[in-house]
Amino acid sequence: MKEIDLNTWKRKDIFNLYYQFDIPQISLCTPLEVSKVYEFAKAENLSFYFCMCHTFYTALLKFEEFMIRSIKGKIVVEDGEFVNICAIKKDEEIFKIITSKYYSDIKKFCNETNDKLQTQTSFTEPLPPGARRSQVIAYISCTPWFEFTQMTHPQDVQRNSFVPHISFDKIKINEKGERWINVSIQVNHAAIDGYLIAQLLDEVKKIINNL
Repeated sequence: MKEIDLNTWKRKDIFNLYYQFDIPQISLCTPLEVSKVYEFAKAENLSFYFCMCHTFYTALLKFEEFMIRSIKGKIVVEDGEFVNICAIKKDEEIFKIITSKYYSDIKKFCNETNDKLQTQTSFTEPLPPGARRSQVIAYISCTPWFEFTQMTHPQDVQRNSFVPHISFDKIKINEKGERWINVSIQVNHAAIDGYLIAQLLDEVKKIINNL
């Protein structure tokens, strides 16, 4: 974790404006082809959803702006060590919030996340002792039952959160046989703008193409 010097930070004017807003988050929705992720998940007997989560977590960690957090009045770049995923076990209706470690190894990540889903009995569990909630890379969820063209995520307006919120909708197959999903991304405008989101999506596409 490192503190940002707001006096010399290139985004200081943008930060100073939007940090004062009651709701500084912005959200957008964009289509993304995920055929290669789907094929990889099926070939490796992994969850497509957890593979998508890993893809985005890996991309987010490439940009320190997505790990900016506000801690006790200080603006810092946090260490991204943990994930927060909403998931539902097969044949159940109530989702659980899985909070576990991020691993660069996609297979280890998916398998351990699935193990956590199968064994976790409570709605959510605390982070390990000594861990900080600010170390969560992003909150990720999905709505695999229907398509969406926009989504807003719950937020505490009294706590200026910088943790990105990401969600995926139902897979669509076009006339070419390609699989697509819509991706909702909600971020704090004091730290993130459209240009950075575009860079993030480019990185996601690179990771997908390298699977």
